[in-house]
Amino acid sequence: MRIGIIGGGAVGLLIAGYLGQSFDVTLIVRRESQARSLINKGVTIHKKGSTINTRVRAVNQIETDHEFDLGIVAVKGYDLFSLEETLVHFGAERPLMFVQNGIGHIEWVKSLPHKHLIAGSVEHGAMKENDNTVHHLGEAGTNIALIRGNWGVMEEVVSQSVLSFPFSIQPDFGNMLLTKLFVNVCINPLTALTGVTNGKLVENQYFHHLQRDVFGELMLLFPHMEEVISFDKIADICRNTYLNKSSMLKDIESGRETEIESILGVLLDKAEEEHHFVPNMNVLYRLVKGIEREGLGG
Repeated sequence: MRIGIIGGGAVGLLIAGYLGQSFDVTLIVRRESQARSLINKGVTIHKKGSTINTRVRAVNQIETDHEFDLGIVAVKGYDLFSLEETLVHFGAERPLMFVQNGIGHIEWVKSLPHKHLIAGSVEHGAMKENDNTVHHLGEAGTNIALIRGNWGVMEEVVSQSVLSFPFSIQPDFGNMLLTKLFVNVCINPLTALTGVTNGKLVENQYFHHLQRDVFGELMLLFPHMEEVISFDKIADICRNTYLNKSSMLKDIESGRETEIESILGVLLDKAEEEHHFVPNMNVLYRLVKGIEREGLGG
């Protein structure tokens, strides 16, 4: 099976490194230099003192005659909208899986002509070291759910990856993505602003109290999620990924654009439309946007 993975960041490298052990994987990346590095060296995954190296193909653009049986889109949410032409090369009959944080991208995904669309929620902790190396910091799994269409070849991927890179099929993509969103909102902005690892959020009573307040505001926006996720679950994730730096903290440290719009911006729009008072989320959003602007040169 031929799998095309768009995005050579931490998540793209992690998925390629594991799936490439069983399938013909091509990484589609922006820079020619990264493509050359991947072709020459493969993907290297460091995990718990061991090293895995996987040979992969790599290109820095989609060629019209390049065909894949499955596409996995692993770029940040704000980069999705420039990919429409690229995704056309996968063909409307080929399933596409999207693994972005937040929920702001879903309506755009639904607007694509592709018949089979899959939402993914990657729970693993991953940190990119360089163009071909990633550290697998927290072992978890990847939840997937159909947005529309059918699973097709994704069923084969699930069955053959059960040990190396497990997937868990979920019945409702909306609740699945909202669960991940709750986790992101309660962790990412706070770590980005404080500079601490995930575990410190539950260890420090002041950070933890603010987490609980933010969780309460999320429940105002999505009351049905009370039956899906608890605050204790958020705390457990923080403890289980104690030494992990969130993706938003790493973006801030590197002076890169964050995913604050798709994680918090869309929620503030919803709160305003529905007349909900969410002061903590407002403050977190504005502080991250301000720091992001300074890091991007004002």
